[in-house]
Amino acid sequence: MNSIKEKLKQEFLADIVLSECPKTISIITSQNAANLIDFLSKKNIDQINIYPDINNELSLQSDLYIVLEDANLNVSDIGTIKNLLSQKIIVFQSKNKNNINTKDLIKLGLQKEFESKKDGLHFYTYNLKTYNNKRDWNNPKGWANPENFNKFRW
Repeated sequence: MNSIKEKLKQEFLADIVLSECPKTISIITSQNAANLIDFLSKKNIDQINIYPDINNELSLQSDLYIVLEDANLNVSDIGTIKNLLSQKIIVFQSKNKNNINTKDLIKLGLQKEFESKKDGLHFYTYNLKTYNNKRDWNNPKGWANPENFNKFRW
């Protein structure tokens, strides 16, 4: 079962790394991440950092932060990553290790990308580039329906 989780993670990460092309990746985990490091080292990545937790003095900015399910982070730590350390975040979370609930992750702007009911593994992502797309209707050109100006009175 553990290898199924690893394979799911690797497939998901392969898609993200292929589409986003990060040069630096930081991983937050307290477990042995040798398999993940081997997998990521085959990609075109310049630097991979591993941290057991968020330490504001030691944590570096990265193109992508990966938070594995064993990391003991709170909502404030995820917010620190999102606001200060990276524009792209992936959070892996297991059902049996719920240190942050789904509602809190959604409030922070993360999107649920995948849920495995069999393994209880959830993937959440945040990408600043795609988080808040520019709206077509909210621009000066179409503001207040200028074609209707002086036609209608409210």
